[in-house]
Amino acid sequence: MKKAYFVGLCLISIVSCSAPDDELENVNESQALNASGKNMLAKGGFRDNPDTPTPPPAGIWSKSFYLTHPIYGFYSDLTKKHLYNTSPLPSELPKSYPGLSYYFQERLLGSADGPGAVISSWFHTGSNDLVLTTNPNEFAGQSYWEKRDLGTSYNGDEPGSFPIYRYFNSDKKTHFYTRDKNELGDGKDGFVYEGISFYLKESEPKAFRIRDGEFFQDNSTGAVYIVFESTLRRIESWSVVNGLFDFKPNPRTGKPKDWKILKVNNINDYTGERGPDITSANQLVQNTNDGKIYLVDDGLYRYIPTDLIFKLYNFNEDAIQHKPVRMMFTGKDIAKTY
Repeated sequence: MKKAYFVGLCLISIVSCSAPDDELENVNESQALNASGKNMLAKGGFRDNPDTPTPPPAGIWSKSFYLTHPIYGFYSDLTKKHLYNTSPLPSELPKSYPGLSYYFQERLLGSADGPGAVISSWFHTGSNDLVLTTNPNEFAGQSYWEKRDLGTSYNGDEPGSFPIYRYFNSDKKTHFYTRDKNELGDGKDGFVYEGISFYLKESEPKAFRIRDGEFFQDNSTGAVYIVFESTLRRIESWSVVNGLFDFKPNPRTGKPKDWKILKVNNINDYTGERGPDITSANQLVQNTNDGKIYLVDDGLYRYIPTDLIFKLYNFNEDAIQHKPVRMMFTGKDIAKTY
């Protein structure tokens, strides 16, 4: 009892002798926990405990609404030819002579994202014929053919997969592909049926992981969030958004940087661990004793080790407080986790 009383007096003495403008001296998190008793827990998940290692965060995930490995079909009334590509833009079609600007997108064949063979595009620079095939040797060694891989086919036994039928018109020197055999049947209008070329499926939304430093605003609530070290953290208010983070207008154009905040219909569509809110208590501090910059996060001083990390999270340089810090409770360094 006397020993505990003596330790308490010593701590009071140390704090009372600190300069008025100084923060507390550097004390790491485990030391702070031990000195404060067994019932004190660090907030925000930053406590180190070698006996119970914490697995790495799973990250924040969303569903992609972009088509996965699509194959688009184009046609030109000028050239009377059919071309195919993974981009919906006619400007990105293979070119060998003028007139390609007259091509327009007429169809989406499907998604080439299966477990089967690679689907390659072979473009003839002389005739401007374009062939889609899963046979890597069909045009190997022949002149004037340019090859490009577009995706991978399905095997045909997967639910939802469908065949793509191949036709060739020798007069117009063009291949044509369709998922609807009733369109040309066994061949008509100069097109000869050449069989099933491969199998595709309708493109489905695909899960993808969100990178650190991405900002979102929920349209239903107006709340702003940031992906911070693979957790999703709500930012308390717009004053914190515009204070702690750099959304100042571009000095050259005068336009605000709110384009960095992606508006989403429902933030709950983004799955993964939720972190503590970022509030006005979260501050940027530069210790004038050593020049290091910290983020005060749930009462812990977390060192920002590089300028790259600082910019990754879009921190605001104007929000940095410059002051001497003699004692502080430190947490883990701010990090890029994905």
